[in-house]
Amino acid sequence: MVGFLEYSKWLKHFREIGSDRKKVYSTLLPRRFEKVKPLLDVVKIRFNVSEVQVLLEGLKPLLVIVDDKLYNEVEYPRKVKESRIKERHRRKLVLIADNIANYFRILYNNNPRRFREELERFEK
Repeated sequence: MVGFLEYSKWLKHFREIGSDRKKVYSTLLPRRFEKVKPLLDVVKIRFNVSEVQVLLEGLKPLLVIVDDKLYNEVEYPRKVKESRIKERHRRKLVLIADNIANYFRILYNNNPRRFREELERFEK
């Protein structure tokens, strides 16, 4: 049986990808994400911290991995900065979140119409 690490081995941080390859990487992201999505319990894309807070209150996860820039804005008893994550599985989860965030930021700026369609397809 192929596991999470095998399905997510293609993940790279957006900064590690050359500028000439970023467009190709972004184009392939939705199809590659489809293989990882069944292994995730929840996928939600939110654009402000207040929406994230409401989501966290409803889900009550055991641990929340928060982007370093948003760490002080998110209120949750069990939270950790993404830069502090070391274990491979959790590191992959951070990469998935970073990749999705970059993908939707680019899509929002370049193709707002497609943005809504993709949002529905990605969320779980």
